[in-house]
Amino acid sequence: MQSRSKIDQLRLGQACEEWLSSRDSILGGIIASQSARWPTVPIEDPIWGLVRIVMAQQVSTSLACQIADQAKSAFPDIAMPIRTSTPTVENFRSWGMPERRSFCCATILERSIDIIARVESGETWEDALSGIKGIGPWTLATFRVMVLREPDILPLGDVGLERAFRNVYGTDASLEDVSEGWRPYRSVACWYLWRTLGNRQLG
Repeated sequence: MQSRSKIDQLRLGQACEEWLSSRDSILGGIIASQSARWPTVPIEDPIWGLVRIVMAQQVSTSLACQIADQAKSAFPDIAMPIRTSTPTVENFRSWGMPERRSFCCATILERSIDIIARVESGETWEDALSGIKGIGPWTLATFRVMVLREPDILPLGDVGLERAFRNVYGTDASLEDVSEGWRPYRSVACWYLWRTLGNRQLG
């Protein structure tokens, strides 16, 4: 028997999908065609999720997932809240990542305890991560959608999202304009659009 919290999560996800479908018939068709459903709550350790998003900067989702798989194979508890060891910059470089991105991932993992403590004390993720080079607007926006599951984020500048949007709505449509009709569930809409690309998903 499902717990009440699980049932509430399913109801929340269904409510988001029904609301979007009532506002945008094109998006409604996409939602109906997908077997997977938007996870309404985080389902992984946020530090590992953030590292995965950094891995995906300026590369294909497929390649980012391959790098993540290599990291998990070499460091089995990297995705856990408590880690016995973490990759070095050299490890990340050996998996094909450039130096700057490797340094960013290694720094996030090194500072993970402090980052989580700052967030739990009330700081925003943006503030808790300030000073770590390599975390910009795209990384934060995608992290908030894919890992934190915040419902109303629009990750502008995401190449995959823009391609999915053009494929569905045509080249004359504006993502920013159309997405205004998706508020307050822009993240949910983006998540379903990403899935139309048929790629292995970041989250």
